[in-house]
Amino acid sequence: MHHYKKIFLPLILFFSIFSYAQYEIKVNFESGLEFKSQSDLINKIYNSGSRNEIEKLIKEEDWIEEYTLIFRPFQKKIIINIRNKKPLFVLNEKHFYDINLNKFKYDTSSKDLIFVYGPINNLEDIITIINVVPTRFNIKKINYNHVSGWEVASRETTIRFGKNLSDIKFKNFKDTLNYLLEIGRIPSIIDIRYKDGVAINYGSK
Repeated sequence: MHHYKKIFLPLILFFSIFSYAQYEIKVNFESGLEFKSQSDLINKIYNSGSRNEIEKLIKEEDWIEEYTLIFRPFQKKIIINIRNKKPLFVLNEKHFYDINLNKFKYDTSSKDLIFVYGPINNLEDIITIINVVPTRFNIKKINYNHVSGWEVASRETTIRFGKNLSDIKFKNFKDTLNYLLEIGRIPSIIDIRYKDGVAINYGSK
């Protein structure tokens, strides 16, 4: 059995030892060190005892999009390159989802994401809303309930879409937003729930 010892450097994690029976291991996280899960994996690798065990540990991590493991026994080196899945939102503080709605375990160390709450059956609706609301709003939270429907909260504005999402509502929202940007006034509330138009409020949310 081979023994592994590791030394950490920022972002690109480099583990090294130079004795006869031990390996130099280099782990490269392509997107940098973002999640607690990455640190947990490093600790697991630290306690591993073989190449097969390391590969098994990597395969068990649901946040890994893809990886390569290069084993160089004559040089006593193992090189691991890991690409993370990119979380887009967190649902009910239980799971991450990426743009393709791949689900993986929520990591509380990541805060700069969209938090979504509610009994949501169709996750595609979340992606639709994120795509419809311009990035300038910097969505912080999306709420859904069976009474008032969808509500999007950004730093400055609350956007209410109601229970049923439709192309007409999205068109009304887009037309309203174009007008508001033209006059240079962004309200605290944009309410798209009404059939006859859009309600705008410049007061507090």
